[in-house]
Amino acid sequence: MGEENAGVPDNWFGITDAVELEDIGGELAARRLFELENSAPLTSFTRDDLCRVHAYLMQDVYPWAGRIRTTEVGAMGMAMCRAQYVDRELDRVFRDIGRRPPSPTDVDAAVAAVAEHWSELTMVHPFQDGNSRTQRYFFDQMLQSAGWAVDWTVINADRVHAARYVGAATVDYSFLARELRPAVVPADQAASGALSVTEGVRDNRSAAEIFHQMMASKHR
Repeated sequence: MGEENAGVPDNWFGITDAVELEDIGGELAARRLFELENSAPLTSFTRDDLCRVHAYLMQDVYPWAGRIRTTEVGAMGMAMCRAQYVDRELDRVFRDIGRRPPSPTDVDAAVAAVAEHWSELTMVHPFQDGNSRTQRYFFDQMLQSAGWAVDWTVINADRVHAARYVGAATVDYSFLARELRPAVVPADQAASGALSVTEGVRDNRSAAEIFHQMMASKHR
């Protein structure tokens, strides 16, 4: 949640205030995330898997959870992929994921691959809302499946969020890779830093400011 839409998305509660929906929906999605993290890990990373993750996380908030969007959306002051091209672009991203999964032996290469795929998926923005929550879990599990773990407690959530959009806007994935890299370790060295522990700590206003700072630094 926390994405810019033309209006408040249709939801189970009939809420029309974005802040109220964020408060209620965020708490419900966080509970579902905790359930996912304590269930069988994700081992397949296809378009259908992404849709299933979204459907599970957002099922208590949206009647359309898990469905690809047909409306236009934006974030960080940018228009995301036009709705008419989402299907095509989503297939392209998942072909790339299938061809270039994260390395199981080289942590830098693994992080670089995830940073690229995550930035590309950010621009596609396949769902009307709930993309960030869904993608954080999806790529966390992708790294785990390759033998790595992410200690989310050492990550600045605002900077990661901003860096995703820098990658989406500029095709420069290094910003996101730099933010993720200090937290990625071999799975047998993982600290207690589950994703659900840090759910809800991001500040959208701060992330937007960091995004503009990163963009400015890139163009210097």
